[in-house]
Amino acid sequence: MNTTSESTLGETLVRLLRRSPRYARLSRRLLMDSRLTAWQKAPLVAAIGYGLSSIDLVPGIVPVLGQLDDLIVLLGALRLTLDRIPDSVANEHLLAINLTKSDIDADVTDTVRAARRIVVGGVRGVTKVVRTGTRLSLKLASAGIRSLRAEPWLRPAGDDAHDFA
Repeated sequence: MNTTSESTLGETLVRLLRRSPRYARLSRRLLMDSRLTAWQKAPLVAAIGYGLSSIDLVPGIVPVLGQLDDLIVLLGALRLTLDRIPDSVANEHLLAINLTKSDIDADVTDTVRAARRIVVGGVRGVTKVVRTGTRLSLKLASAGIRSLRAEPWLRPAGDDAHDFA
């Protein structure tokens, strides 16, 4: 299995996106299984509610990150649900959609790493923009002060020697 440290961010996101329908099928299978109690299904119900809710840690309107936080919550809920049920039932559902608990664990790790890469990259980009903007503002301010010093009408009357800061 590739991890984000071995693959590009784009490759990781594509792999997660391609595997997402299997997680949806697994969630549906677990929710529809009459052998599971409400307590065993509760993490999945909560995760689906979180994903559908407009109140999120990272709102869905934020590209990529908004979807990654929902995926992290769903994967965590799947893992918790699978840990709450008998291994034979968990394995039956996992085999039916060609997944393992290790796949889920790796995807949780990759999703968190991808989100971290996006956030760190965004912070670096914002820092660069702020730094560049600050330099430009200082240059413009300096040029403005120099041009003001050259304007005789801004000097106090009778004080040609007075200079602005």
